[in-house]
Parts: sequence; C-alpha cells; structure tokens
Amino acid sequence: MRKHLALFATLSLLAASGPSRAAAMPAETKAGEAPKVGEKLEWLAFDAATARAKDQKKHVIVDIYTTWCGWCRIMEQQTYGDPEVAAYLRDNFVLAKVNGESSAKLKWRGKELTEKQFARTVGVTGYPATYFLKPDAELLGGMGGFLRPTEFMVYATYVSTRWYEKGKINAYVAYVDSLRNAGK
Repeated sequence: MRKHLALFATLSLLAASGPSRAAAMPAETKAGEAPKVGEKLEWLAFDAATARAKDQKKHVIVDIYTTWCGWCRIMEQQTYGDPEVAAYLRDNFVLAKVNGESSAKLKWRGKELTEKQFARTVGVTGYPATYFLKPDAELLGGMGGFLRPTEFMVYATYVSTRWYEKGKINAYVAYVDSLRNAGK
C-alpha cells in the first residue's frame, strides 16, 4: 500500500508541476507504423477491462469521469482523441471508463463495489481522474485533473514500459531528458 501511495504522490507532484521537456516522449510503436487516425479507442466496462488486461498482460488505464464534467469531455477530445496518444494506448493498454457517481457494480480485488465506491477507494477527489493498474488489477496510482497529450504520454510510457519497477517518475523524466539531450 505504501508503494502505491508513493507512486500516486509522485504522479500527482509531476502533474502539478506542469509539462516538462520530457513531455513530448517518443511513443514506442512498431517500425513504420503510422498512428491510426480517426479510429476510436475501445473503452470497456471495468470488469471486462481487468479480465482482458490479465489475459493480454497489459496495464489498465481507468478514466474516472462524471456526466456533468466539462474537463472530462475536453480530455476525451483533446488527449484521448490525439492520434499519437490513441495509437499508443491501443498498442499498450486496456482501457476502462468508470462513472464516479454511478451505482453500477464492479469487482475489484475480490470486492464488489459501486463505481462511486471504487472512485472513493482509489482516492478520487476531482474529475477527470486517471488511474493506472497493473495487468493483475493492482493499483499503481493516479491523479485528478485534465492532462494534455504530452503530459499524459509521460505517465503512459512510464507505466507501460514498467519503469516504475526501476525508479520514480522523476528519475524516468531525467532519463528521457538525458537521451534527448545526448541526441542533440
């Protein structure tokens, strides 16, 4: 639990500090593969997403939203609608949407919760909120608020490459910056 809180705190601090030079991370796509422009992302119900993630050994991104949230719609359009972000997510994650005010039931870590209870359990304090889960549905962490595509890609690549196993996100950002600076 302490490890998850540390990741959450680190993710939150980086989000609060705004985008860094590492924000425009290169997406790890297959050689010669262009982003799939215009293709919609496949968002699943939480239970279906966690089952697929376990089967495919992919991390889960949980987009926690409400129907009245304007920033949720903006993030849907600008961040998840960005062709490079969408292509990266399709290749590296399973995606779930959870309505932070819904009484619909889901199962997580052996418990049945409403979507609202899930949002509270993981620590949502505002919308939109983005949370990352390991392929076995273990919580890695997350943050609240709108994330621009470049900011979002920092977190997505940090999680999908499993860099969290090597170090904190600040170390990851420094590493990516060093690679970028070495290439100049």
